[in-house]
Amino acid sequence: MDEMQKQQFIKLTHFLGEVLGEQYEVVFHVVTKEGAYLAAIANNHISGRNLNSPLTAFASELVQNKKYLEKDFLCDYKALAKKSKLIRGSTFFIKNHDKLVGILCINHDTSMMRDLICKMIDLEKIGDMNEILGNINLSQSDSHDIETLSHSIEDILMQSVDSSYLNSDYQLSIGQKEEIAEKLYHKGIFNIKGSVPIVAKFLKISEPSVYRYLKKFKK
Repeated sequence: MDEMQKQQFIKLTHFLGEVLGEQYEVVFHVVTKEGAYLAAIANNHISGRNLNSPLTAFASELVQNKKYLEKDFLCDYKALAKKSKLIRGSTFFIKNHDKLVGILCINHDTSMMRDLICKMIDLEKIGDMNEILGNINLSQSDSHDIETLSHSIEDILMQSVDSSYLNSDYQLSIGQKEEIAEKLYHKGIFNIKGSVPIVAKFLKISEPSVYRYLKKFKK
């Protein structure tokens, strides 16, 4: 993506944010050889993210699996903002021929509407209609079906790696480190710009070691 195209999508992001209104978060990511990064965001009060926030684990995996070669966009999937707010997400793949150069996401916060309908139902004593309204018990949901709008790469690592490994006193073997790195690779974590040094720090290995792993996995 050249600079002119990038600036046009940045303007489009803020335009859509104004037109759709404050219940819609619009996010534009640029995808480069060095990784994806957030270039513009409108109505970020919905997720609390900013320009330093990474591509989500969900989107990273879409990039890794080259989902953009199968579809031009994905619509109306579940996403989770601020760890408890369920919203509806849609993703548009920006491509130059078959090369992915950007991602435009629109996240619709329907919580206010659902809360209002629930209050009306409660007043009328209709009963529990959570399933009809799309409210779910997050503890019982399949996390693979929900995109989490993360604030940092560290958050994404916590979603992707067994929590027992997150204990700073836990000593990982060389085999475990490679296994974790490979899992992160297949989940597309390394499609996020700036992920290599953070993964290296997390695994307590050097950045060149991470690049050696990546070279091995790509083969």
